Amino acid sequence: MAEIAEIHELLESVRVTLASSMNPDREELERLHTELDGEIRIANKRLRECDALLAEGHRSEAIQLAEQEPNLLEVVSILDFPELPEWNDFVVELGLTVTPELQIDIATDLNGAYSDDAPLERLMRKFRVLSLGRAPLRSRIDLLRQIAKRDGGSSYWQEDLKTYEQARIRQLADESRDAISNRDLAMVKKLADEIHNKSWSVKPDRRIVERLDKMMAEVKALETLKSLQKVTDQLKAAMQSKDAELAKSLAEKWDVTAGKCDPNSEVFKDAADEAEPVFLWLDRLDVQAEEEKQYASEVKKLQKVLRSGTSTMAEIYRVYDAVADIDGFEIPDSVQEKYEQRIAEFDRQQKKKKTMTLVGVGVGVIVLLAAAYALIF
Repeated sequence: MAEIAEIHELLESVRVTLASSMNPDREELERLHTELDGEIRIANKRLRECDALLAEGHRSEAIQLAEQEPNLLEVVSILDFPELPEWNDFVVELGLTVTPELQIDIATDLNGAYSDDAPLERLMRKFRVLSLGRAPLRSRIDLLRQIAKRDGGSSYWQEDLKTYEQARIRQLADESRDAISNRDLAMVKKLADEIHNKSWSVKPDRRIVERLDKMMAEVKALETLKSLQKVTDQLKAAMQSKDAELAKSLAEKWDVTAGKCDPNSEVFKDAADEAEPVFLWLDRLDVQAEEEKQYASEVKKLQKVLRSGTSTMAEIYRVYDAVADIDGFEIPDSVQEKYEQRIAEFDRQQKKKKTMTLVGVGVGVIVLLAAAYALIF
């Protein structure tokens, strides 16, 4: 295949020949046709080779092949010139073989592979830097997993990943043993996270997993007890500030956290003892709230009786006494005033009725006396 500059020069000669009004020299024309035909056939051959690699999942190898000088996609972009159909018509009239079409579809796929390969190349570059710097295996394995996932068609990365993971598992055996012996809880959590939350292609040693899980159970138990103590302190502060709503919310949280703790733990028992006065206070508030609710209901009944024009004095006294007998509460002034008004109203009615009775009796006596006088005289 010719150099890029030579291909440009060839295409320029083809264009000049097509644009010329003079009949070209037969020998020169055959030379141009032979060179152009050869370049296109070579380009198509390289495209097919790249296509075969892509089909097998060897994207990186296909790109490497395409980037050999001269760059294949650059060659294709030059040879894909619009005058090719016109050139073929021209050479057919002269009895020459038609130049084949460029396999543009393959070039398009190859260009797409470049786009897919760019992130992969960045990961590989970063991996090389970590390897040269002898970074921890854990970091290099994380990158290898990303590379293997992105370049899934290549078995090379999967094989490399297994080798790295096997070495890391051997490290984990020592690191987990040291972390547990030293009660290094932060390291235990870190190692447990690496084992359980990473995508291993090689299964970690069961004994390592069991040791870390057992220690993690202890770690979680300690963390839960710490959380319980923290909530207990918040509960006490809420009671001191008489913030009942906050205390109720924290009490629910305390119950949930306590349910995850070992009830035989001394820390749990101490927290329970400290929280008990707060729960008692909340219970008293609940009782008080219920009493207030019931008292309010009785007051409403009294107000209804006082408003009703058909209520009897006996009914008013009965409902009023029921409210007054509830300890710890005072009848609202407005209700008391209404009650006294109704009592006064009943008194006035009774006095008026008594007066009317006396008047009736007096009139009756006078009538009787008048009748007696008439009979006598």
